[in-house]
Amino acid sequence: MDLEIATPDDYIGDIVGDLNRRRGKILSMRRYRKGAQKISAEAPLMELFGYATALRSVSSGRANYAMEVKKYERMPNKIMEAVLEEARKRIAGEKAQ
Repeated sequence: MDLEIATPDDYIGDIVGDLNRRRGKILSMRRYRKGAQKISAEAPLMELFGYATALRSVSSGRANYAMEVKKYERMPNKIMEAVLEEARKRIAGEKAQ
């Protein structure tokens, strides 16, 4: 997903750190008014569920964001195996009932 985050300068470090934990990649940062910046980034959709709540919490409700689909990409093997294992367990549990 492509992300554009508008935030006051005070929260840049926390927001960038949160994006890094979500496997995000910062593409650019630019000043768009005095005391505030826009961050352009990309991150996997899987990591962005609940992002609105996290961003509100990190920025005390002062930052906002928009996201849109950028591209489809293969999931890393380690994560893919975890997702498939969870699906196998869920299917096995449904068959047992």
